[in-house]
Amino acid sequence: TLNNVIHRGGSVLIPVFALGRTQEILTILNDARRSGELVDCPVFGGGLGLDLADYLDKIARKTGLVKFNRSVLKQLHLRPIPRRLKPGREPGEKGIYVLSSGMMVQNTPSYALASGLLGHHHNAICFVGYCDPETPGGELLASKAGETFLFETLDFQCPIRAEVEQFNLSGHADREELLEFALQAEPRVVVLTHGDPEARQWFAESIARADDAIQVIDPVPLREIQV
Repeated sequence: TLNNVIHRGGSVLIPVFALGRTQEILTILNDARRSGELVDCPVFGGGLGLDLADYLDKIARKTGLVKFNRSVLKQLHLRPIPRRLKPGREPGEKGIYVLSSGMMVQNTPSYALASGLLGHHHNAICFVGYCDPETPGGELLASKAGETFLFETLDFQCPIRAEVEQFNLSGHADREELLEFALQAEPRVVVLTHGDPEARQWFAESIARADDAIQVIDPVPLREIQV
């Protein structure tokens, strides 16, 4: 997708979450560039994710638990975004823009740049994670080509002409991995949180089958539990 957009003279916006996803996408782009899979073009970065890159680099050096090296930014020749992104106006240089925030929330670099890219056929906006339906990113994903999209805080609207795609790059472990992690901890009690009722039931049943000595608690909101 990136190569197609660049070859047709457009720019690509990749809205990214600041912690983890920004650094992951930059690493993927750098690997693709080095292997010859990604076309040679300018890559721009902006937002909180670049500030956090320094911290993740230090964590990686000290612990080895994070696979990120700040040298990725130099190898990509990462450029800063223009200081002022004007609503409805394309950036001066074509390229790949990796900008916060991942859900294209108002008053962020990705939100501002999207207003300049969305109205032109040669551009693309590529989401790489979950978007809450009530955020601008979620609203854009639910819209159809040709419809008018409102950038409310910018007081600007335009027809959706750019290519809009979503790639499922989940940052979560799957349920089997979470189950394995819980069992390896050899717990006396497992408290289920943050999941749909069907998912919580699956975990309760799977834990019971694996070790019926483990007490599984599925808490009810506002009701005190004893562990």
